Formats: sequence, structure tokens, C-alpha cells
Amino acid sequence: MENLPESVDREILNGRIIHAVKAYRDASGCTIHEAMDFVEERRAELLRRDRPST
Repeated sequence: MENLPESVDREILNGRIIHAVKAYRDASGCTIHEAMDFVEERRAELLRRDRPST
């Protein structure tokens, strides 16, 4: 999603996954399953970005 609301990343980084799913659903209009999949993928991406392997 090109215009991902920053609230999604903020909620993920704060460990508020349910809030991140809701924010993503509100912005995209997708199903809850699609939002859950997206948030899980985004969470993994953010963790890799913040903790690069050495």
C-alpha cells in the first residue's frame, strides 16, 4: 500500500497489533484476514529494518 498511514507502523512498533490491524483495515478497506497478513508481514519487515543481521 503506497499511502500506508504512519499509525500502522507506530502501533506495530508499540506492540499494539490489534490497533494496527484496525488502522490498516480502515485505510485499505480489506478483510480482517488480509489486514492480519499484512500487519504480520509489515511487523517482520520493521523488525529486520531495526535489527539488521551482522
